[in-house]
Amino acid sequence: MLTLILGGVRSGKSRMAERLAADISDQIVYVATAEAKDVEMQERIALHQTHRPEHWKTIEEPIHLAKALFEYGTAENVVIVDCLTLWITNLLLTDERFKTG
Repeated sequence: MLTLILGGVRSGKSRMAERLAADISDQIVYVATAEAKDVEMQERIALHQTHRPEHWKTIEEPIHLAKALFEYGTAENVVIVDCLTLWITNLLLTDERFKTG
């Protein structure tokens, strides 16, 4: 099963994904694409981490999402990717064609 949850910033997407995943399995892999580059993002990441059970596996992968999905996307695991918007932003910021200056 594949589920895509869409919504605005801080609309509850992560919480909804976490609830759905917990209802399906206790083997959860949380692929986090955010990078803690400022205080606000550090606080947001810390808040998200407090909502996750300790037995969930967290993979921090801001760029190579496909690699993480191939590695952890097994029949035994439920994988949450949070967040595709930040992942795309990370890709654009690492691409020289999108840098200004």
